[in-house]
Amino acid sequence: MQRFVVVLVAIFVAGCAAIPPTAVRHPRRVWRAHRMRMMAIQRFRVSAQGAVRAGHHGGSLALRWIVKPAAYQMTGYGPFGRLIFRLRADAAGAYLRTGRGHFHGASASRLLWRLTGWRLPVAGLRFWIRGIPAPGPVARRRLDRAGLLASLRQNGWTIRYRRYRHTRTGRLPRLLTLTHAVTKGPGPVVVTIRINRWGVT
Repeated sequence: MQRFVVVLVAIFVAGCAAIPPTAVRHPRRVWRAHRMRMMAIQRFRVSAQGAVRAGHHGGSLALRWIVKPAAYQMTGYGPFGRLIFRLRADAAGAYLRTGRGHFHGASASRLLWRLTGWRLPVAGLRFWIRGIPAPGPVARRRLDRAGLLASLRQNGWTIRYRRYRHTRTGRLPRLLTLTHAVTKGPGPVVVTIRINRWGVT
């Protein structure tokens, strides 16, 4: 069960080179324009490596995530391409397939809460991974010198953007960490996501 929980925490969690941020004269103005571009992205694909640490427990896996305006599918793979989970959500609810069986819930967050007892940032991640806040209140936001998000605190999670990559769509996150200090479980949850490939349509 502990391994199953760790894997689920890790969930929530064009070959372009990463470049260091270049200072701009008006970071807030750049941020407003950048945020609008990122909000306009409704369909994307992400291939990433995910790692999680929860107290003394941890694990890692490969992630494949396909997002559409009204649905998404996330798949996690272990060593040698072994399927660990497949999570699919749309207007009809959420469906999770693991080695323990098939599960269904009204939403991904409710389904995972029922199975693990942990509130995972399912809805927020589809925004945070684009480098923008999710809809709703923001506890804290800090921009870097290039006018992009350096860190964000929202819905109990702290997201730190370690690195961006330049793409035709704009600068998209390449490396980010998500930390939740107050949670049920063995200790603070730290999720690291290293994005290998972005696909924006």
